[in-house]
Amino acid sequence: MQVQEGVHRLTRGVVNFYLIEEGGKLVLVDAGTPGDWELLVQTLATLGRGLGDLEAVLLTHAHSDHIGLAERARTSAKASVWVHQADAGLARGEKPGRNDGRATSYLLRGAFYRTLFSLARRGATRIVPVKEVSTFAHGETLALPGRPRVVHAPGHTPGSAAVLLERQRVLLTGDVLATWNPLTGRPGPQVMPSGLNRDTPQAIRSLDVLDGLPADVLLPGHGEPWTGGAAEAVRQARAAGPS
Repeated sequence: MQVQEGVHRLTRGVVNFYLIEEGGKLVLVDAGTPGDWELLVQTLATLGRGLGDLEAVLLTHAHSDHIGLAERARTSAKASVWVHQADAGLARGEKPGRNDGRATSYLLRGAFYRTLFSLARRGATRIVPVKEVSTFAHGETLALPGRPRVVHAPGHTPGSAAVLLERQRVLLTGDVLATWNPLTGRPGPQVMPSGLNRDTPQAIRSLDVLDGLPADVLLPGHGEPWTGGAAEAVRQARAAGPS
């Protein structure tokens, strides 16, 4: 589904990832789950494109529900895979650090089980390592379709980042800011739940880097698109606090 000029949302529920199209070439922002490969291929066909048109996969962070088909895209489409340097080891399969919350905190929430089941049946219970990654740092504008500018906003993971498309005034927030909580079901702008964050207080502080960015539309990794601008999304996320 096209959500903005040249930006297409791919989702089968729970997690979103996005195709950016410019000049006949494509970049994938995040890579869903391993089971989302056919969704990618079908979307490319709908756009009149093929795997050969995919130049790169740009990861907002290296969790299993965002990195899922990246290695397959690297080998099948010869696409380069990009991630913030602080998440490069995780993308290659290194053991992640401990999160600051506990999964047991969500056992009475129906959303916890719906999310777990959805991701498990699509192969996202573990990371599929990416054997070769390129890295970016805060503020870099990458020479890829859409000229994406990366904004480092750690907390969910050490290398969590958002991706700004300045021409379209679109911010792809990954898991820096969501509009739906996958473990509690709470809607609206917010940081991810503590059970999924490396450092929730840092994730909340990192909202500061989104405030003031020239974006009217925010496209999160979880939840529906937000059309109220970056500043209002950040205000509401701060007010929501941790979960």
